[in-house]
This record gives sequence, structure tokens and C-alpha cells, in this order.
Amino acid sequence: MSDIPLSPRGAPEARSISPDKSGYFEPDMVEHLATEPFQPNDNTLALAAAEEKAISPYEAIRDYHRAFLWCLFCCIGAVLWGYDVQISSGLLSTPRFRQDFGYSYKGEYVVPARWQSAFNSVGSVGGMFGGIVVGWLADRIGRRGALAVASCISIGSVFMQFFCPPHNNALLLVGKLINGFALGMYISSASAYCAEVSPVALRGITTGLVNLWIVFGQFLANCVIQGLGSRDNRNAYRIPFAIQWIFPAIMLAGLPFAPESPWYLARREYNDQARLVLKVLGTKDLDLHFRQIQETIALEDHYAAQTTYTQCFKGSDRRRTIIALMVFILQQISGVIFVLGYSTYFFQLAGFATSDSFKLGVGVTAIGVFGNLTALYSVNKLGRRTLFLWGMIGCTIINFGIGFSSISNTKAARWAEAVFTLIFGLIYQGSIGPLGYVIFSEVSSAKLRSKTVGLGICVNSLCGMLANIIIPYLVNPDEANLKGRVGYIFGGLGLLGSIWTWFYIPETKNRTVDELDALFEAKISSRKFAKTVVDR
Repeated sequence: MSDIPLSPRGAPEARSISPDKSGYFEPDMVEHLATEPFQPNDNTLALAAAEEKAISPYEAIRDYHRAFLWCLFCCIGAVLWGYDVQISSGLLSTPRFRQDFGYSYKGEYVVPARWQSAFNSVGSVGGMFGGIVVGWLADRIGRRGALAVASCISIGSVFMQFFCPPHNNALLLVGKLINGFALGMYISSASAYCAEVSPVALRGITTGLVNLWIVFGQFLANCVIQGLGSRDNRNAYRIPFAIQWIFPAIMLAGLPFAPESPWYLARREYNDQARLVLKVLGTKDLDLHFRQIQETIALEDHYAAQTTYTQCFKGSDRRRTIIALMVFILQQISGVIFVLGYSTYFFQLAGFATSDSFKLGVGVTAIGVFGNLTALYSVNKLGRRTLFLWGMIGCTIINFGIGFSSISNTKAARWAEAVFTLIFGLIYQGSIGPLGYVIFSEVSSAKLRSKTVGLGICVNSLCGMLANIIIPYLVNPDEANLKGRVGYIFGGLGLLGSIWTWFYIPETKNRTVDELDALFEAKISSRKFAKTVVDR
């Protein structure tokens, strides 16, 4: 088992002190810059870490129930991310939408592949810019302020989509672009907020809630398409657009009462407000945990004084940023857009009736919700690294299964593809889906979290955009018409992703912010994170 000292880069090497049975060392080894208003001459970091790690997730939910509920609330905006993605692809299965925004092809209305790609990817383009902008904005107006701005932008963009006249594809596209910008802001702000207001025992659960809300949004979208998709009037797609007004309205109503992130307040030196927020969130020892935040901020200032996007790619922060970005690349190469995003449309192309396709699409997302709920338990039981790795392996196997099933055109083969899709939804949403948001929130340093998270959402959107551009040309009957054989492509990519996961995804379970700082500064191998003792 490795021992590493918790000492900043460029500071004198920490003196060796034998650990107690818990593996904690005296934090007075950490030397702070002379300009800091306080000196760490007590056991702040060790005591705070010991207190947080001494409680179980259940006890944390009980003791910090207000923090848990506010995290749940601030993740509501993530519903729109999942809803928008699923509605974009689900409406392609709606006859009236294809009639109003497509053309006649062999007796049926079809939305051209270029417009399919545009509708499905333009939200990702907006999300890229939203994720980048919110990293800068949230550090200036706070997490709550960023969520409020996102809500206002979303309401305006939905207005454009709802009142868009038939065949005005460009106007609909602009509405989706602007809404995507708001969605990127929602996801980034929610992820950073959950990581900063939650104790260690709750952090994996609350950051995983982001994906749970996304899956719930997908489930809601499929239910809406199932209920309204067969209508022969414009309400078949206008009502699904209008439902998006509900969630930003809820956010704007509740945000004035939501506590701000204590880390944001402490870094802005609003110390009284930070202490008050800690009290509201359920913190028992205010002095201890407020001092923990201050010491961690001071420690990170030793490592790097800058909080710019450039700093995300310097020193140990470069490795942390790469991991935060790669978890979303791995999500996409697992085939999630192909298997889940296009499930309803894919079922139709495979030969299922429209009504059966809608039902299977709802079933996929319902199973995804269940899978995500199981992940909220297993994320602390099994750990981040183990769960993510096995999720990648499972999704790779399923992709190959879909590919092999597509060889035959029999009814049994079509149903096999449907069953594989359902299993994929359970595996993905029980592992890779929520764990991506957990890992990228935890691996970033506290001072760069909003920017690293923003970059992560940017890459997530970029990969989603590329997938949404490419997949229609692979699946559509008037293009490559590969159908289930696309599974071979994502199976191969998933295999490479599984190998990368084994070597580079670290275990962040039960690690405080300062411990993760020390592990990355000491360049500990990702495979050894779980067994390395951090000396204080």
C-alpha cells in the first residue's frame, strides 16, 4: 500500500509522520503561502474527512436530507436534456411531424437524413457553447444564478419551437440550437452544485441524480410520443414541445429559496453566507467544515493560482481534465445514441409496427430508470471504477449481439434485437450513464470544477453531435441501410474503450477533495488509487 505526503507542488517536502489505524496523518504538514490569513495548525482536514467517512449513505441522507433534496431540485433541469434528445429522435416516428417537416419517399413521408442529423445534433452544438460559457458565468454569479439564466433562455427557445410553422425547418433548428445552449448550462451547473454541497457519502448519489433526471426525461418523452404521436394534427408535435415549459418554470419558482454552493461563497470570501449555507444544509460542526473548505482552497491555490480554462490543461489538472472528458467519449462510443436514442425509429426500420415501436421505446427508458436507481446503491457499494469498467464490457457485448442478430431477417431475429436493446438500457443506465456524471464531477479540483465540468459537457455535446450526424446515414433506408449491423462498429469501439477504462479511470469513492488533490499531484496510477494512503 502506497503512502504519499499531502504537500503542495513547490513547497518544502512534508515530514514523515506515522499514520494511525485509519490512515490519517496530521495536516500540519501542509504548508500554506504566507499570504494566507490563517495557518493550518490543527487536525482540520483529518477530522473533517474522518467525520464524513464515518457515516453511511443512508445516515448521510438522514442527517443531510436538506442537502440531498436541494441537489434533487437543482438537477430538475437535466430532465430537459434527456427529454430534448428523445423528443428529437422520437418525433421522427410521428407521421404528422414527418409530413410537416419532411418529403414523400416511395409513398411515405420521410425527414431527409441531413435534416434528421441537423435536428438531432444542433442541440449538442448549443450544449457545447452552454457548457463553456457556464464555467465562466457560474464562477461570477454562482450556481443558482447560472441555473436561473439557463431557465430563462430555455423558456424563450421553446416558444420558438412551439410556434414554428410547418416546413420552416430552419426556424425549428434555431429554436433547438438555443435550447441546447440552455441545456448545456443546466447539466454543468447541476453537476458542480451536487459535488459541492454533498458530503463524501452522498456525493456519488447526488451527482448520479443528474443522469437519473436525464433518463426520466427520456422516459417522459417516450410516454408523450406514445400518447400523442398517432394524432393527425399539429398537436402531435406541438404539445411535446410545450411540455418543456414546465421544468424551467419550476426551477425559477424554487431557485430563490435554494442555498448557494458554500465552496463558491467561500472562494468569493462571503464567509458569513457560506457558514449560513452549511448550517442550512445540515452540517453539524460548522467551524470544522468551513475551515476544511478554506484549507482545501488554500491547498489548491498552492498547486495552481490560476482558475482559467488554460489551467485545466496544465500540470496534474491536465490528467484530471482528460479523465473528465473521456468518460463522456466512452459513453458515446458505447453506442448509446444508436441503441437508446434511436430505439423507436430503429424498431420501425427493423419491421415492427408503429404502435409496437412506441411501446418498446417506452420500455427501454423505463428499464433505464430502474437501472439508474440500482446505480445509486452500487456506486458506493462497488465503487466508480469497477462499475464503469463492467458497464463498458457489458455494452460492448450487447452491441456485438445486436450486430449478429441483424444477419437474419426473421421475426425471431427482430425480437432478439429488441431484447438486446432492453438489456443495453439496463446495463448502460446502471453503470456508464450515471457514473460518467459522478466521475467527471469528482476528478476535477474544487477551484476548477465549474470549468472542468463545463468542458466535460462540451465534449459530451460534441460527441453526441457527431453521433447524431453519422448514425442517420448508417441506419436510414435511403442511405447505408445498415440497421442493426451498426452494432459491429460500436462493439469494436467499446472494446477499445474498455481497455482505456482499465488503465486510466481512477477510483474516487470515499475520497475527500484534498485527498484527490494529493493523489493526482503525486501522479499515482489510476489502478492504485483505491489502495493508496494519503499522509497528512
